[in-house]
Amino acid sequence: MASYLVLARKYRPRTFSEVIGQEVVTEVLRGAIQGGHVGHAYLFCGPRGTGKTTLARIFAKCLNCERGPTSEPCGACERCQAAESGNEVDLIEIDAASHTGVDDIRELRDEVAYAPMRARRKVYLIDEVHMLSKPAFNALLKTLEEPPPHVVFLFATTDPHKVLDTVLSRCQILRLQPLSEERIVTRLEQVFAAEGVAAGAGVTLELARHARGGMRDALSLADKLIAFAGSSPTLEDLQRLGGEAGQAELEKLLTLVEAGERARILVAAQAFEGDEEEVLDGLLGLVRAAAVLAWCGEETPIVTLSGPERVAAAERGRRLGAARLELWMSELLRARERLRHLSGQEHTLLELALLELARPESGLPVTELVARLEALERRLSGALPAPTAPRVAAPPAPPAPAVASAAAPAPAAAPARRESAPPPPPPPPAPSAPPAGTGFEGFLAELARTHGALATLFRKHGASALHDDGDGRVRLRFHALAPSETLLLGDRRNLRACEQAYTRAFGRAVTFESAAEGAAGGGGGAAGAPRAERPAPVRDLFTQRIASDFEGTVEDL
Repeated sequence: MASYLVLARKYRPRTFSEVIGQEVVTEVLRGAIQGGHVGHAYLFCGPRGTGKTTLARIFAKCLNCERGPTSEPCGACERCQAAESGNEVDLIEIDAASHTGVDDIRELRDEVAYAPMRARRKVYLIDEVHMLSKPAFNALLKTLEEPPPHVVFLFATTDPHKVLDTVLSRCQILRLQPLSEERIVTRLEQVFAAEGVAAGAGVTLELARHARGGMRDALSLADKLIAFAGSSPTLEDLQRLGGEAGQAELEKLLTLVEAGERARILVAAQAFEGDEEEVLDGLLGLVRAAAVLAWCGEETPIVTLSGPERVAAAERGRRLGAARLELWMSELLRARERLRHLSGQEHTLLELALLELARPESGLPVTELVARLEALERRLSGALPAPTAPRVAAPPAPPAPAVASAAAPAPAAAPARRESAPPPPPPPPAPSAPPAGTGFEGFLAELARTHGALATLFRKHGASALHDDGDGRVRLRFHALAPSETLLLGDRRNLRACEQAYTRAFGRAVTFESAAEGAAGGGGGAAGAPRAERPAPVRDLFTQRIASDFEGTVEDL
């Protein structure tokens, strides 16, 4: 039984004219041969399956063809036949992944000096060259810069950024591009016709999408499909083959994400168990296409989609906007990167990414979020008045004489609390005194907008905790405060928040004084006890809490 030759090897290009999608690279190599400008080192870099090693082998055949050097190898001479069969002694292919050490490069360096045995040139083809160690690269530098005239180095890599800059500067770098879906579809149709395969509608297009720009990946998946479904594969066979997400499934998933249907998203994600990486790649491609169309216009050639898929991407771009799509792309890229570091959690990472995209906040641009934060800061600091909201009449509270006195007329000017501060302007005339219960409830409502914990504390101790003598000061009278409540009131920022809430509720500017400033109450001691010594400096809440937890004191140095 004859061994089967997979489609990727059987239909590998043998001449430059058979190579698809890499016209720039093939023209550079042809021009170098025709003009006699062949360099001593070339680096082929690009995504997997785009033809790096294939182009290097074709170039080696062109250099050593008995009818050349020629821009198209004849394929019939002894040199071409030997290169095709892998028996050419002067074409030395090295897998850098298994020859990473400096000793391997030293051996190569010693062999370079010898003339070719049969061919015109001795060609060294080093695949995955980025796998060489740094000492191995350094051992190759001198030979790479000034090799014998009969030697040509051809390197191939998917990660050129891992190659030393000193090596890159000695090579002519040829970058290969991912193939478009249209070119992959055309090539697949040619291969299926040659193999007698009658593929159903949409099969070649779906194979091209799964290939992500690599012809070898498309042919490998086609081999798998033919083995599974025979000579008449359908789109349903391809979807059953590995459970991979097709275009329709990805579109449905994105529709659920847009609608924020989190429960349905989790249910739909179960169908992609084991194919999380492919799903993230597919979603990223769709979101990117929509973002590019939104930014560059619907006629831009940057997006390779066509037909209904292009129309759907353009509609998504108009519907969501480029800013939101950019945020989605960032989230998908982060999820794609996390897959590499959390093995075994792929499905959970996919679910988290989809749920994050479904959040309404994920669509807000950064500038809008910053604007919201700045507005919130201004409200907390009192720079802007709180928004007016309809108040619901609260049930009358027990009479509170201390608060009722808040309506008393204020003096002409409140005394300054600090010597360095200028005296405040005279307060406006006091409005008519509201009922005590309503006024206290209004104060609580204003305070609860920004400081719920403070509002809870005042509600717990009642209206009698506020004592307003009408002199611009409101003294706090608490009994049996808990340590956490003492810390809460000891923070000057919290007292300022109380002052602002009181001003909004009663229409008068006042100053709150707590036990820490010599007022009555606090800390579970006797309420209203005056302090003989100078009041201690007010500490921030964090410092006071640390001191309390560790039973320490805070002193000025």
